Amino acid sequence: MSIIGAEDEDFENEINDAPGDQWKCFNDIEQLKERPTHLLVFLQHVILQFDPAPLLCYLHVDLFKNLSAKETKKHFVEFCSTFLDKGAVLRVTTPGNVAFELDRNRPDQLSEEQQKRMAEEVQAMQAAEVAKQLEDFRQKRMMGMTLNELELQDVESHYPTDRIPLEMKEKSVAENLLDKMSETQPTIVSDEEKCQSIFSAVASYMKHLGVKTRAADSKKSRVWFEKLGLSTNRLEPPSVSDGGDVSPVGLGGGLTTLEPVSPSDTPTEENLERDSCNKGGHDNKCGCPVFLQTEDKNTLSPAQLTPNTDLLHGSRSDVDLQPPATTPTTAPFNPQLLHPFEGPVLVPEGQSHSPTSPSPQLEEMEPRFLEFEQDPPNWRELASPEALSGLSKKETKRQEVINVSELFATEHAHVRMLSVLQMIFSKPLEREQLLTTIELSTIFPNLDEIIEMHYNFYENLKKQRLEDNFIVKSISTTLLNRFEGTEGEWFQKLTARFCSHQSWALDQIKNRQKKDPRFNSFILEAESKPQCRRLQLKDIIPIEMQRLTKYPLLLENIAKNTEDPAEKERIQQSAECCRKILNHVNEEVKVMENLLSLKEYQRKLDTSGLKPSIELYTEYKNLDLTQRKMLYEGPVTWKVTKEKAIEVQCVLLGDLLVLLQKQDDKMVLKCQSKSNIAVQEGKQMLSPIIKLNSVFLREVATDRKAFYVIFTWDSGAQIYELVAQSVGERKIWTEVIKSAVDDLK
Repeated sequence: MSIIGAEDEDFENEINDAPGDQWKCFNDIEQLKERPTHLLVFLQHVILQFDPAPLLCYLHVDLFKNLSAKETKKHFVEFCSTFLDKGAVLRVTTPGNVAFELDRNRPDQLSEEQQKRMAEEVQAMQAAEVAKQLEDFRQKRMMGMTLNELELQDVESHYPTDRIPLEMKEKSVAENLLDKMSETQPTIVSDEEKCQSIFSAVASYMKHLGVKTRAADSKKSRVWFEKLGLSTNRLEPPSVSDGGDVSPVGLGGGLTTLEPVSPSDTPTEENLERDSCNKGGHDNKCGCPVFLQTEDKNTLSPAQLTPNTDLLHGSRSDVDLQPPATTPTTAPFNPQLLHPFEGPVLVPEGQSHSPTSPSPQLEEMEPRFLEFEQDPPNWRELASPEALSGLSKKETKRQEVINVSELFATEHAHVRMLSVLQMIFSKPLEREQLLTTIELSTIFPNLDEIIEMHYNFYENLKKQRLEDNFIVKSISTTLLNRFEGTEGEWFQKLTARFCSHQSWALDQIKNRQKKDPRFNSFILEAESKPQCRRLQLKDIIPIEMQRLTKYPLLLENIAKNTEDPAEKERIQQSAECCRKILNHVNEEVKVMENLLSLKEYQRKLDTSGLKPSIELYTEYKNLDLTQRKMLYEGPVTWKVTKEKAIEVQCVLLGDLLVLLQKQDDKMVLKCQSKSNIAVQEGKQMLSPIIKLNSVFLREVATDRKAFYVIFTWDSGAQIYELVAQSVGERKIWTEVIKSAVDDLK
């Protein structure tokens, strides 16, 4: 019996009838290694969101399995130089005994047995981190924040034949995907050496799986990974009570409406930018960013906003414009229960528009929106030749990071896309009365304030550039003003509210499009406008969350290229503030995601399988999952006896561990008998609900992926044997259950 929980059916990412295996392979890295396309999609997610070194190291240990003694020695030397040496570009955490042996001996002097043993020990140390990355991928995919969903669907929907078996199809799609990644996919890797090391490691492992790529031998592989951007601003935060309700069906929190601050333009720089555009010195003359057309509209990938690519050491991309995968979980829309939030209406004057004409013409839009439709000029064209000639190589790189690839240009692009969300979608939807103010305030919560914060930060950067004659000397004050203290707390609160509603908002839009032809017509026409740059609404809504995930690494990169110790420390302090903001937002997103999952479980819950003979029957026959907090969930195997094993969805709540069986469209709570004799069911019956206040855990000596949950009460004890998908998953399960038990003490 295949059990799929939050990932299936109504939780689809527009994969309405996709088989459960599409999700199952993402539960375990060992299964994932057998699916090249799925592995590549996961690899790209990790490269964009995490340090990919642990995952790449874990995978490369597999290459030792089929090597001869001579090949093993050669590969182990390369493995050490890539992952283990102190100066390794992709260095990973190494077991103490392995580090000790490598300090005493050269890698090539070790025996083949020693080399393979050490590689396996290093791999085991990376397992827990890889499991966490898989968990993050599953969560982000449910939220529609992963890329290349169409490639996965292409593989999953393929009907294998003698001419094109599934394995051939999988490798073919993987080859195309790897080539596309090498040419167009942006990432956070700004160091060219690290960029080449990562892509080389990816390509060599895919070759091991039988996936070839033209990019592996191409110079383009050197610029596969590209740079991105960041943002901030100043805004007087009105008082908001802590811990506001983030539920889409209860938006309290006492928000005060803020009137947008009139932008204080800086005509001098604007004139300079306009003059620069007129010089014709750009490949893309201050026009829209170029988008690379792929096979399907949904797989469009944005190219760079580089006004002059020849001036950059490696190409760059605005990651905030990446199209995410698709839409996530479902929840009933209940605007009557929502507290309205009425933001300031910034509707450009003009003639009225029909429902299928969602926004005014570009000429009628407010000047600020028009300003962001043009790319900013390159800093080198604005700075004086004398100042440029006096810059050291490292300072030149620092200016590139600040002005072009990491901060200014991509902040410009981010404000532009937020403005598109406001002027092309939110405001016209309200003006045409296709959505009520209440509905808009839950789908686009605090959008006006978020735009204002990012716009003000961009203006501060713009002012800094102008004051320093486009060679920025100090940027730490601007960064701290945005991310630290009261301003940072207000930024955190608003972005957490916006991002936590993202999954739900995407799902509401999708459902409304299916049910309301007028609304669907509006959205389709709005998405076709040039300001959207071939991105759909579902691709634009996640940009704020995508932006927040990049800030810490972006600022660390600026700090790395800063020589002044005091300035460097303050920039690192800003990066730490960004990290705290991101952690808080991620937690709010997780809370919302868990709430939606619990609502779906409750909708499908069937308690008819509970036996009146068990002691917990009376207490839990009317169990309401939504009244509890979900801490963790995932598929496990429940070994009732040696001969009887059941696939279940295990849900960890604050005080309960619940084992749900999928039967048709239901999630069933069903007691399991350890005996085939019916008369003994009272004593031999195992409940699918385990109270955590009297639970302790033990390892299973014969299975590293399994663990015992021992539940005790006044009249006895019951032992549950649960088997996780992998050793890493087992470690996570035992950690979160122990933590929940400790919290109850």
